[in-house]
Order: sequence, then C-alpha cells, then structure tokens
Amino acid sequence: MKKYWKHIVIGLICGFLNGLFGAGGGSVVVPAMEKFLGVDEKKSHATAIGIILLMSLVSSWLYIKNGFFDLKLWALVTAGGAAGGIVGAYALDKIPKKWLKITFGAVITVTAAKMII
Repeated sequence: MKKYWKHIVIGLICGFLNGLFGAGGGSVVVPAMEKFLGVDEKKSHATAIGIILLMSLVSSWLYIKNGFFDLKLWALVTAGGAAGGIVGAYALDKIPKKWLKITFGAVITVTAAKMII
C-alpha cells in the first residue's frame, strides 16, 4: 500500500474536486499522472476517462439525492457528449503528443480565464 501513496493522494484530490465542483478529473488527474506517476500522455488521457466515470457516478448519486440534478439537461448534453466522446477517442490516436499537450493546455487556460472573468 505504501508503494501506491501517490496514486491514492491524486485520487483523493481529484475526487474532492469532482465532488465540490463537478470537475477536476481531466484537468487535475491527467497532469498529475504524467508528472508524478510518469504515465504517457495518451495513456493518462485515456485512463482519466475511466477514473472520471467512477468519480462522476458517485458524485452524481449524491447530487441526485440532494435535488441538484436536471434530468432533461443531462439527457441533452449527454447525447452530444457521447458523440463527441466517440470522435475524441478516435482522434486521440491520431494526434501527436506535442499537439495533444498544447491543445489540452490551451483548453485548461481558456477555461480558467473564463471562470475568473
């Protein structure tokens, strides 16, 4: 167990952020796996999806239980998200690592700026 302390700390931080903000999976877990666990960029992006899935299921259950869930909104956005997820999963294999990092960094930067402004 001592061998996996970094994994557990990354999971705790990402889970906390996911529960608090409904986000934090990709924006935190991907760079954390790359920097602290030495995981390849493409593998960290792909693995993050599975991590986000379980965190989101747990957080969603609590949001639903507390009345913070909009089923119609969920259905509409999820339909587009499923289609985008398919396209993105296929594109991941085609995008060079350099451009994946640049694009991911740009998306996070723009998102952070929009949250502040």
